[in-house]
Amino acid sequence: VGGRPPRALLGPSPTCRMAGVTLLEDGTEVCLPVPDSWSDSDEEADGDAPVPAAPAPEVGQADDSGAGPAEEPAGGRPSALDVLAGIPDHNHSRRRLADPSEAAASALASLAELEPLPEQTCETLACGISAEEFSQRFVAGPGRPAVIRGVPEAEAWPAAVRWRSQSAFLDRYGRLPVQVTEMSALHGLGRPYRVELPLDEYVAYAGSNEVDWPYYVWERNFVGERRRLLDDFWAPGVVRDDLYDTTPDIREFLPLTCHLFVLVGGRRTGSNMHTDPKWSSAWNTLLCGCKRWVLFPRDTPAADIGAFAGDAYKDGGPPAYWWVDHYPRLRAQGAELGMVDILQRPGDTVFIPAGWWHATLNLPSPGEDVTVACTRNVLPPASLAYVLPRMRAADPGFARTFVETLRRLRADAPEFLPEDEARVERPAVVGTCESWSLQRRAAEKLSLAECRREFIRKGKSLIVEGLGPHMLSAESCGLSREWLSAHFGEKCVAVYRNFTSPEYRRGEEDRTELLRLREALACLRRGDAEAEGLYIYDVSLPLQLPGLLEHIMLPRYFSHCYLQQTMRPHCFSRSWPTLFIGAKGSQAKLHVDQWHGHFWMHMISGRKRWTVFHPDDAHLLAPMVPPGKHHPVFPSLADLESGAVEAPGFRQARRIEVVLEEGETLFVPGGAPHLVVNLTDTVAVAGNFVDESNFDRAMADIQAMAADEAPGGPMAGVATALGEIDFEPDRALHEELLPARFLVVRYRDFAGGAAASWGPVPPGEEDDCCPPTGDDS
Repeated sequence: VGGRPPRALLGPSPTCRMAGVTLLEDGTEVCLPVPDSWSDSDEEADGDAPVPAAPAPEVGQADDSGAGPAEEPAGGRPSALDVLAGIPDHNHSRRRLADPSEAAASALASLAELEPLPEQTCETLACGISAEEFSQRFVAGPGRPAVIRGVPEAEAWPAAVRWRSQSAFLDRYGRLPVQVTEMSALHGLGRPYRVELPLDEYVAYAGSNEVDWPYYVWERNFVGERRRLLDDFWAPGVVRDDLYDTTPDIREFLPLTCHLFVLVGGRRTGSNMHTDPKWSSAWNTLLCGCKRWVLFPRDTPAADIGAFAGDAYKDGGPPAYWWVDHYPRLRAQGAELGMVDILQRPGDTVFIPAGWWHATLNLPSPGEDVTVACTRNVLPPASLAYVLPRMRAADPGFARTFVETLRRLRADAPEFLPEDEARVERPAVVGTCESWSLQRRAAEKLSLAECRREFIRKGKSLIVEGLGPHMLSAESCGLSREWLSAHFGEKCVAVYRNFTSPEYRRGEEDRTELLRLREALACLRRGDAEAEGLYIYDVSLPLQLPGLLEHIMLPRYFSHCYLQQTMRPHCFSRSWPTLFIGAKGSQAKLHVDQWHGHFWMHMISGRKRWTVFHPDDAHLLAPMVPPGKHHPVFPSLADLESGAVEAPGFRQARRIEVVLEEGETLFVPGGAPHLVVNLTDTVAVAGNFVDESNFDRAMADIQAMAADEAPGGPMAGVATALGEIDFEPDRALHEELLPARFLVVRYRDFAGGAAASWGPVPPGEEDDCCPPTGDDS
């Protein structure tokens, strides 16, 4: 676009224009002017997208980006070194750590020779220990750091020769462009930009700079000429089994683009005290120079060791400061905290167990200016006893999918997976009242016709089991928080909070705020006070998160909705399905759904307790219809049960109490008051629908609402759309028992009513039709 003004693409015309303001309709795409040589994509041009300030140099031949040799940038743009020099945090020497006359500088230099205290050393192993023994001794249980000697030579890595010294490394890769840092885009959009230098220029920088926080090469983008680096090394045999490699979808939870690195660092570079992400362990093999490590056990308080919480260590200031400010004290006292001190030398591989704190400092050899190492995060099977409880707490959807995938694809899964949690027997019938109870039915034993005839038409609650494995795409990993954040995190959603803690006064329990989805999910992941009462409630996927519909199926039992079969659109045409994400303890208070709409919910992860009252007993719950409204509101269930409100017949109201478990699908008939409490963090999808069984009552409510609105209002449109169709009540009333995979539908087949007219077997599945089996998946 260059310097042209913004313009709308592929959408309707702007609705109006004012001075400096353009109002755009839904679906309008906007193209903003940015410099034509800037790119924020690691994938663009096969991943080589250098920051415009630093054109990538030639490495042998031009790499995949087409960048030529390093030259003075055209058009007056600054060079990469000029860009790097403009970042204040990395260009100060407040503590003069490069000045040999300073005590702090001398202390840092001495770490290359200072041997760890005997009580703070870890076990050093010869390269020959079996993977099984290594896992038992160092990965399992609390984990133990270890140093393995001689991996590059023993496993014949080309890096053992090519990376053995700074000069050997530069002879082969000196003109290879590598990432020195990332910069946020000036225009505020997209990903950060790579700032690259050829390796020989970085080494020259490392040897000449005098700043306290020099740049450190963490190269993770192995495309173009950088692919050659991956030919020089591979995972050591003792930690080669990485469960995150089980499937490509599981791999995306901890992508190698973020957790496989070649590291080149000069003096005063390293990492602040931190733990590795996603409960991963790691290995780090040094080929050139020395590296100092300090590690602490998982349960060590961060404040005791100068650590930062979460990802804050990345912005925690110069890593060398930690070694000046904290290492001397901890060397003297660290044995009490279980401190492990390692001086890593060329050929050494350090193993870092999951959850262990660690900090590093690069110490180039005399006459050299950098260290060279490779590292990768892994999830060894023996660490699962530690990992799984934390994974389930942080991302229950992914944890469930992860375990199911391991059981399906790894024959040895029983050897390392914790035993199945005892399954609580789920009763086939819930409720003691003959006229108001709930049945649990297996999908492959419940026909579409029986569901409609015996449950929906008769207004009986139902739970269907067995649809869970077919409701989500494999890519979504059970709608994991990580996946939702990565793909839909910037979408804004309404977040409700209903606090139950006594410190919140009555009348102030509920509030709503607009958050990015990733912000709300981060609150749930942390599980702190900010997560209390958090509920993303009834978010329309077609209207707010349409991209998610590609990854979610809908239960076919409820896909015959009349609202989808009208000829003209109306305000409910794209309302469902909806998404619910709730924190433990959040709840939907006692209510009844509008216009006697039937309701279904599929439980993706977590557990919900449902209290459902008989529709004919709603009058016993002290309902009140607010002025100008058509639907009742109810007191809280707690007030009804305590007698705080007058409801003489409340004890006679028929009710069902049931816990909806992962993978189950619930049907609640229209007009039934219900209360829902999230017993754990939960994710669910749901929908309301109208069919022949509630059509008359729904139309009566809709017409009454239309009468109160202005002519041509939205409810009048719904009434007109429904009233002009002669629906066929028995269409698609199939008696056949079908495999569960035939009992879910895509949104595109639900929208517009296509699925409502199918035969027993969905279109395109005829050749795959087979009788259902008891273990259908």
